[in-house]
Amino acid sequence: MSKRQTVIVALWVNLALPLAAQTNLETNAGVQFNFSTPGAGNMALGGAFLALAFDASAAYTNPAGLTTIVQPESLIEARHWSYTHVFTDHGRLDGVAPSMDGPDNISGLRDGQADDQVTGLSYVAYVYPRRDWSFAVYRHELVNFEANFSTFGAYLKRTRGRSPLGVPGTLDGRLASLRNHMEVDIAAYGTAVAYRLGHSGLSVGATLSYYDFAIDTRADRFLPVNLTSIPDFTNDPLVNVQTQQGDDTDWGVAAGFLWESREKTWSVGGVYRQGPDFTFQARSEPGDGALLDFEPREQEAAFHVPDVYGVGLAYRPTDALRLALDYDRILYSQLNDDLVDIFDLATLSPGASAELDHFIIKDTGETHLGIEYALLQHWPVLTLRAGAWHEPEHILTFDGNNDGFRAVFRHRGDQMHYTAGAGLALRRIQLDVAVDHSERSSVFCLSAGFRH
Repeated sequence: MSKRQTVIVALWVNLALPLAAQTNLETNAGVQFNFSTPGAGNMALGGAFLALAFDASAAYTNPAGLTTIVQPESLIEARHWSYTHVFTDHGRLDGVAPSMDGPDNISGLRDGQADDQVTGLSYVAYVYPRRDWSFAVYRHELVNFEANFSTFGAYLKRTRGRSPLGVPGTLDGRLASLRNHMEVDIAAYGTAVAYRLGHSGLSVGATLSYYDFAIDTRADRFLPVNLTSIPDFTNDPLVNVQTQQGDDTDWGVAAGFLWESREKTWSVGGVYRQGPDFTFQARSEPGDGALLDFEPREQEAAFHVPDVYGVGLAYRPTDALRLALDYDRILYSQLNDDLVDIFDLATLSPGASAELDHFIIKDTGETHLGIEYALLQHWPVLTLRAGAWHEPEHILTFDGNNDGFRAVFRHRGDQMHYTAGAGLALRRIQLDVAVDHSERSSVFCLSAGFRH
């Protein structure tokens, strides 16, 4: 690799292709979030809700379930999200260099972690049933996400006979230190309708949603004056800046079904949910300490919310006990469509952009399990819930040979989520609480339902 290419790669690979947005910006790869579905009861059951759909959260989750609601009902819900972002921070990609100082002497790469918390009004809905029909309106916070983290900069390799910095003003195999900020918000405003098909036990439903999207991210890259010390994001030269900013709207549809046996012992549900598409502006510009002279570049990029297919099965052996199982297929590969090269590598180094073909985001299948037990002998009725679900890895990974990309776009592994919650049924009020915990995220949910 030439000296010019080394500089370009050392700066670029401290970016990353996105889970969230279709540009090659590292801020997107240092985070992993899910597109949430509403309902404290849903959450406490590990997300196994498609064949139950027993409250107003069904308007978004499975609209066919609205036919199980027999009188007008409203629901309001709040959530608190805690995120842990895992990213490549320092260390070496391969081998060890005993003659070097500080973190560059570490054998192997080391991850960094950063935590952020967000609280918001996550769901509001109203359901109006009439004979075999049910109608609903809702607002759902699909994404409420914030991330703030900084990286030291991992060492890729040392060219024979050169110091880590090479000649003054260039990098030799070292990733620039990076300061990141990201905010992403997606809210859905929708209407749903459901219809019960006679006495067959089958109901069908559909939703029409209007989505409101906003993104604001910034990545600042710095060339440390002292490579062995903690980066100084105040005094170190600013090499370049990348931003992703924009507001957009789109429409989406969903359709679902719910079948219940005559004895209400078994039920089966399913849903298809179309993800909306948004656009935003991606900009790259040099900083005051730029190593490469390039013109600021602004491009239009896309953000694809993945489509979802799901099917669920529920079994009620007694009036007090319910068991549920869901399987959801999420088309995360759509997040990699229409990739925009925010750094314009094709101009800086012809042929370098071919590496984009070696990035992969895989579609995943999630399995959700839940159990619910109601203490029917007491008033008010207390319902206890628990569940678990498997979240396969759905981050961008690199399957090529480039050292820089291998250092940043690494496998992070699957996660198991464990859930628990409770519900209290009063005469006209239903109170529910739930928690969902995994290694890299925790969510607390509190909801109140009102029967009118």
